[in-house]
Amino acid sequence: MCGLVGWLGVYAGNEFSFVVLYLVPALLVAWFSGVKGGLFISFFSALTWLIGDIIGDRSYTAAYIPYVNALSRMLLYAIITTLAAVLRKQLLTAKKTSNEDFLTKISNSRAFFNYASMEVERLKRYKAPFTIVYFDVDDFKGVNDNHGHNAGDALLVGLARAIRNHIRPTDVVARMGGDEFAILLLETNPEQARTAVGKLDEVMRDSMKSNGMNITFSIGVVTFLTPPKSMDELVRLADEMMYLSKKGGKNSVNYSVYNQDKKKSDTNL
Repeated sequence: MCGLVGWLGVYAGNEFSFVVLYLVPALLVAWFSGVKGGLFISFFSALTWLIGDIIGDRSYTAAYIPYVNALSRMLLYAIITTLAAVLRKQLLTAKKTSNEDFLTKISNSRAFFNYASMEVERLKRYKAPFTIVYFDVDDFKGVNDNHGHNAGDALLVGLARAIRNHIRPTDVVARMGGDEFAILLLETNPEQARTAVGKLDEVMRDSMKSNGMNITFSIGVVTFLTPPKSMDELVRLADEMMYLSKKGGKNSVNYSVYNQDKKKSDTNL
């Protein structure tokens, strides 16, 4: 692009200015490659313009003027491209933090709902089932009361890390708030959900034991064979299964299959 703009500058003569056109490639590189790439193209743009001045045999009152102009253009492009690269980085950081839980560094509820809504749309089109796992830490308040909030935070961070390391890269784990978590298991039918959640429960318990705590979980599992009517219904069904686990004495798993208006659930104690 720089070469093309330089050729246009030579061909058009002295009456046309291509300041903005030279800036375009520099901005593109800065936006997608960062500050270093933007600075390099800024230098290259200024150099191309200088070469165009020399090739075009443009006349100046002093021989050094084209070089001063080239330096000033390079500085202008460098400033603009640096600002563009910094803006791009800030936007990416803001996007990441808006979808990331501040404590555990996994997805937050906002990101989870976005992923779940995409999976609902995929289910409508491709008929691929998915499973929602909703759970909380039994008697988590006691951990904070007896060991302090720092210990409670460390427990949640370790739990999130253990889950993230166990599930597939395509699956999603999110902290929904407090000690409540949700997991989205893609392309997972009821039988696969039982196997996956059984192993996941063991992984989570082992994570707690490694911290010297005998912690259990109340887990609700819903496998969707057909799309729910809304995201509110999806969350309600998963929350109901988790509530049944807590109501049944905690330390249990309730499974449910959603198939149009027919639902069935059973409990593993």
